[in-house]
Amino acid sequence: MQYVVVQMYLHNSKIIKTIVFGDDGVNVNSRFSMAFVILSFVVTYTFARVLLKENRLKICYYALSFYAIIELVKSALYAVFVKLLNIVINCITHFYLEKQMYDAATFQALAQSAEIIWNIMYCVVELIVSWLVIRKLKSYLNMKDTYQKWEQVFLLFPNLIGLVICMIVRSIMCSVNGTDMFLLLETRPEMNFLLPCISVLCIFSIIFAAMMLRNLKDESNKRIELVVYKNKVEEMEKHIEDIESLYDGIRGMRHDMKNYIADMDALMKQDEDDPLIKVELRKYLESLQLSVDNLDMKYHTGNPVTDVVMQRYVQLAEKNCIEFNADFLFPSDMGVNAFDLSIIMNNALENAIEACINQKEGRKSITLSSYRRENMFFIIIRNSFDGVLSKKEGKIKSTKLDAGNHGYGLQNIEACVEKYYGRAETTIEDGYFELAVMLQKQE
Repeated sequence: MQYVVVQMYLHNSKIIKTIVFGDDGVNVNSRFSMAFVILSFVVTYTFARVLLKENRLKICYYALSFYAIIELVKSALYAVFVKLLNIVINCITHFYLEKQMYDAATFQALAQSAEIIWNIMYCVVELIVSWLVIRKLKSYLNMKDTYQKWEQVFLLFPNLIGLVICMIVRSIMCSVNGTDMFLLLETRPEMNFLLPCISVLCIFSIIFAAMMLRNLKDESNKRIELVVYKNKVEEMEKHIEDIESLYDGIRGMRHDMKNYIADMDALMKQDEDDPLIKVELRKYLESLQLSVDNLDMKYHTGNPVTDVVMQRYVQLAEKNCIEFNADFLFPSDMGVNAFDLSIIMNNALENAIEACINQKEGRKSITLSSYRRENMFFIIIRNSFDGVLSKKEGKIKSTKLDAGNHGYGLQNIEACVEKYYGRAETTIEDGYFELAVMLQKQE
């Protein structure tokens, strides 16, 4: 709608025509029409900047794609419609000159009507075909996807080439030299065939570029899914190991309990007033209490899988002198898979632990919290760090020496989050890194 309104204004404004074509406002050379395309593009780009909350490169791609497709479709249809108009005008002229079926006034009215109908048909068909091409383009490009700069530049090139070709064609389409008018399609008849072919090929190249990028994105997503499934298997293995370790501890406690009881019974049968006996009893009790504490889950989240995950990182934090605070409950009635949630927690807490271990000074701390708002479940992981992050193409880069085999943590989290139509966002403030994850309830 914006495009149609701007085009109507530009082609009917006497001020614009005077500025572009001169004092008489008459277009004597088709290259001046390029100014209309440039002005219209600037208006559309500005309009898109206001309307869309996207980065400049993405908005530039939207506007450039739109104008490239419009101009290429126009070039592809022009030769066909000019041929059609010539046939109609020749028929009207034939009936006027040869058959003398009507007078000069009627002939002029019919010719003007034919030209008006031709313009309307040309514009309508142009917009319909452009809409079909844009819809096909959108079928390959998910506008909600995040595209890296090189991907956006890759998409821009076919559009830019197509638009430049259309500008070249506009510059040579027609010109006036004195009383002579030179029309490209008449002086170069082969252009009636070549021009539509070039335009159609450019349109296909635009669609093909989008299709190629879609396939690359799909392959990338499949690789990420494989990593996620591999991560799931690893998490299940860790979970099984933790459970086995817990049961081994219980079996060991059961085995040792008889010895503890026998030793304590023997000590109690001796002289109770002997202070050495009391000391030994105290040692036995403390040893027994320590063994029981090691088997106890410090945090009870409401799910055994997340209980084990929490227990693992609590022990890891204590081992590395990291303060760990948690207020987390498993959302049992939201349709969230426990292992999906364990992948999110494992990757987030592993990154948090690593950041704290690499922290050179200051208090090391990790805070895990969760809360629910209606159909939304939020997880917040906040950890201290030394304030240094490596980034590549806008994404956080792994600081490990073999970074090529790492750095999948956030990708794994994002892949799990997408299953629940949620989001994962990171913020950095005052020496703290925060990961906020939002999940939607699944019916």
